[in-house]
Amino acid sequence: MKRNLSAFLFFSFLATFLSGQAQEISPSLVIPVSQSDVPILYASDFAIAEDGVIFIPDGKDGNIKCYEPDGTLLKVVGRRGPGPEELRTPSLCDYKAPFLSVLDFFKVHIYERKGRADFAKVAEISCMACTSDVILSGKGILVDAYVHNNDGKFSVTLRSFDDTMKCLLPNYRRYGFKSEREHRASYLDLSMLTSQRGHLSVLGDRIYFVFDARPIVTSFNLDGSELATFRTLSPNYREPRLNAKIRDAFNKPGRGDEITAERNKVSYITGILTDENMIGVLFSNYDAPSETWKLYLQRFDMAGNLVSESLLRDAVNYGGLYSYYYQRESGTLYVMAERYGEDMDDYRILGYKLR
Repeated sequence: MKRNLSAFLFFSFLATFLSGQAQEISPSLVIPVSQSDVPILYASDFAIAEDGVIFIPDGKDGNIKCYEPDGTLLKVVGRRGPGPEELRTPSLCDYKAPFLSVLDFFKVHIYERKGRADFAKVAEISCMACTSDVILSGKGILVDAYVHNNDGKFSVTLRSFDDTMKCLLPNYRRYGFKSEREHRASYLDLSMLTSQRGHLSVLGDRIYFVFDARPIVTSFNLDGSELATFRTLSPNYREPRLNAKIRDAFNKPGRGDEITAERNKVSYITGILTDENMIGVLFSNYDAPSETWKLYLQRFDMAGNLVSESLLRDAVNYGGLYSYYYQRESGTLYVMAERYGEDMDDYRILGYKLR
């Protein structure tokens, strides 16, 4: 009887997977972020500490808002300005105890956490042309930002707290090519369809990278060795492909609606997460009936074989890019969902137990 039930469950899963209907994961935790005291004006990222305190850089307000685990405001850190202890447009961030990294214009601030919402600034790292993840690794940060020096062209670099830099991933690898020559011969400008952002995750000495316009995960060691790749296709992923219609729309003014319509046909890769047993890739698809984007999670084993594809229920946004934070110790993926409001937006952090 148990064998028959196991077989039934396996073939039910297989039929669902092959039909393109993703499994659904419901959030086990919903945190409404308070907007009553000092509202968030613009949040593009967040991080969560080991005690549940939430850090949200506010790009328009020029500060870092700290919240209790239940979403009530704990403290506002910093203020807008050009001074050494001030912030201009804080955006992307990462937290690995005891450090918090925050991208701010052309530099990354490194803070050491001294209390629940108390920080001391310990480093400031220059970071020109950085619009992607700033991931902490030891006493350094991994960034995806173009660099051209005597050794060549690079995208992913490791920058230490003393502002020295080590180049890791050649630029052509960012786009999924095996050589600079292949890159020049085959490169298509997918910026017409995607945001051109890269996403990073580090597991021990191994780095995992995915570019939002290419369904390819690239992994390599912190010394740049042992590079490997695998493709991240799954039933609901819509691979970006240029066509004559989108090229023509970009070359003529006043055709923004056509460009939007074409962009809404493809998936946005919006994140990557890893632990000892899994490589996860997040992507979003536009849902025309609700005029919102929905978030999916692909899970691969460490060899790059697709294990599952899941729809994350209630993770709904008005744009294709999502803010997320994976707490590896608890196996919880946190995702920020935003709803527009008449007076102010509604932010909620959803927690999904992955193990």
